Amino acid sequence: MKFYAHTANDGFGRPLPEHSGKWQPLDVHLRNVAELAQEFAVPLGLGAEAELAGLLHDLGKYAGRFQARLRNPAIHGINHWAAGTAHAAALKAWAVAFAADGHHTGIPALSEADLGTPLRQTVANFADSTRRLELTGQCPEDIATLLARFNHDGLSLPSLAPRPIGKQQRFEEALRTRMLFSCLVDADFLDTEEHFNASQTAQRIVPELQPERALQLLRQCLEAKPADGSVNALRKQLLHDCLSVATKPSGLFTLTAPTGSGKTLASLAFALQHIVHHNARLPENDPRRFRRIIVVIPFTSIIEQTARVYRELFEPGFGPDFVLEHHSAVAPRERKEDQGRDAEAERLRRARLAAENWAAPLVVTTNVQFFQSLFSNRPSDCRKLHNIGRSVVLFDEVQTLPPRLVPSLLSGVSLLVRDYGVSAVFMTATQPAFATAGKALPYDWKPVEISSNPGAMAETLRRTHIQLPQPHEEISWPDLAAKLTAVPQSLCVVNTTKDARELFRLVQQVGPQSAFHLSARLCPAHRQEKLQAVRVRLADGKPCRLVSTQLIEAGVDVDFPIAFRALGPLDSIIQSDGRCNREGHHAAPCPVIVFRPKDGGHLPKGYEQVMKITESFLARFAGAQSRIHQPSFYAEYFAELYGLLGPESRQDDPVFAASEEFNFPKAAQACQLVGNETRAVLVKWRRGAELAEKLEKQKHLTAPECREAQRYCVNLYQSEFFEAQARGYIYQPAEDWNFWVWNSDYDDNLGLGHLDASAFCQ
Repeated sequence: MKFYAHTANDGFGRPLPEHSGKWQPLDVHLRNVAELAQEFAVPLGLGAEAELAGLLHDLGKYAGRFQARLRNPAIHGINHWAAGTAHAAALKAWAVAFAADGHHTGIPALSEADLGTPLRQTVANFADSTRRLELTGQCPEDIATLLARFNHDGLSLPSLAPRPIGKQQRFEEALRTRMLFSCLVDADFLDTEEHFNASQTAQRIVPELQPERALQLLRQCLEAKPADGSVNALRKQLLHDCLSVATKPSGLFTLTAPTGSGKTLASLAFALQHIVHHNARLPENDPRRFRRIIVVIPFTSIIEQTARVYRELFEPGFGPDFVLEHHSAVAPRERKEDQGRDAEAERLRRARLAAENWAAPLVVTTNVQFFQSLFSNRPSDCRKLHNIGRSVVLFDEVQTLPPRLVPSLLSGVSLLVRDYGVSAVFMTATQPAFATAGKALPYDWKPVEISSNPGAMAETLRRTHIQLPQPHEEISWPDLAAKLTAVPQSLCVVNTTKDARELFRLVQQVGPQSAFHLSARLCPAHRQEKLQAVRVRLADGKPCRLVSTQLIEAGVDVDFPIAFRALGPLDSIIQSDGRCNREGHHAAPCPVIVFRPKDGGHLPKGYEQVMKITESFLARFAGAQSRIHQPSFYAEYFAELYGLLGPESRQDDPVFAASEEFNFPKAAQACQLVGNETRAVLVKWRRGAELAEKLEKQKHLTAPECREAQRYCVNLYQSEFFEAQARGYIYQPAEDWNFWVWNSDYDDNLGLGHLDASAFCQ
């Protein structure tokens, strides 16, 4: 009997019969996946296990009932991965067992049964002939029978020595398992894609990094920038520091530099020089060579700007596939009813093929994508993880990482550096004192600072004067609007969407043409258009009053002569400060006025708690206004913040604790960086309307169109999503895609309408 892994379709998506010769033999699929997974895993030191995982992951497809299912779609409910799981467990290859068991449904827990069937239960059920029938969907074959068919196909398993796992190594073993899982699922996805859609595979163009040429282009760009003035002199100094330190051994670095110091391009120069220096010592085919740069940013507003800068720099020389911008999850996701379905199930296959695997030389992504993927158990999320290995990862605005998850997030980065050939740079104007987390960090946290003198740079680049409110001093929205409109150009940053809308309407009454509003209720493409209009008016000296939520704070390149900031966390105040007199055009320091809104919107408990800690901290320093720009002052603040809010031990971090228990679903569930899950909805603004129409007519989008759709999506919190669903504000144009379109009010100034607009910091 000939055993197959997959059926085949013709050019119109219609199934082809077995005698067409187009079905994929099972032995071919297993060999392909084993070879590709091993290729992915060798740079991570996981080659032997990846080969074993590739050979075992579909062992259950040698069952007669699975082969019958390929010929008769009416047969369903077959579990073809439990067999490989059980045999890997028998070999004591536990990471392989987890990977095989999870390659369709997600990595399970080892023992706990809160979320799905635990691994030990699957292994026990397969060993019992009666329970095996129920587990596999009435496939009676035992391991010996399946292996006999496997061997008859000319396949054999490599030997693998069992790995002893001590209690202190459980967290790192959990990360190791996710890395192996990533190699397997990406290899499985890619081989399946090549079989079903060779043209799709042909479109996957992965250009080479070419770090020497990329560095040359970057340096040419930097040399063309103005060199006069103290600000540009300091930017030149920071670039020099980055290029000098780049020749140090790979590892963990910090880059402490104030807003406007040019760290976006200087850090990229560090990454490229670091790669050039270290790769020069290794042969071309050495798996230890650096392969890519990953830039991790907290907010999509900064991603849009940063990715645009990189594209303008590199696309002319390297083409459109050199830079990958990846944030909102706009591709279809696996649904509960899809779990366990084969590649023949169209909706799941599309979901898998649309997933990003970060196979690009320069990736720009979010904190959420990076860290939640690092601790995820889902195939589509974890697929990209192996491509983090042997990369230089630049973490921007790291002060936004939640204190409660510091042990797991920083330990994950430490292990990427120690075990997977990563060099990591944590950069910000307000460098958190992560080392103060102390005993909660089980791995060394001793980064090398890149800047030669952060304190002196902060002092020289001090371009503003922050004015703090008096105790109990408050201001109403009408009075604040009057202050904003009393000057030609002004910026005001508030804490909630509701506050931004209320204040904007008051400002707009004074000067409609000069009033602008920014929040995440506008899709990214719309925000960029607004920001460009703002920059033009600022440059031309025309009246311009911008009311924004905190998305303006980090990395958005605007330069106002005066700024107002609602009282919030210290790092947020400093980031708003960076939007004022950014280029130093005004000789005297410009005012940044911090205020307490009399009628501010409701704040989440965590944010309000940090705000109160900030207020208490500032009140204890008589000279706070004169020290607030100094890195040493931030360090004191973050030390106090982590002391009050951070976990006392790693066991207090739910992600760390669940990982040590090998409870992968629980760890994934606990790793929520923003504290509230969001859902992307496509808005019918400009190109978004065309994409929505295509999705409705053709029932799918291509992978490039999914990436493009990111720029026309707005994220809703789950409660808002369900409210919009209940009220009919959103609809699902393609039933098989878990993808939604906004079909209600979208204002040219305020963006998404109808919902109560009380969303925090959007």
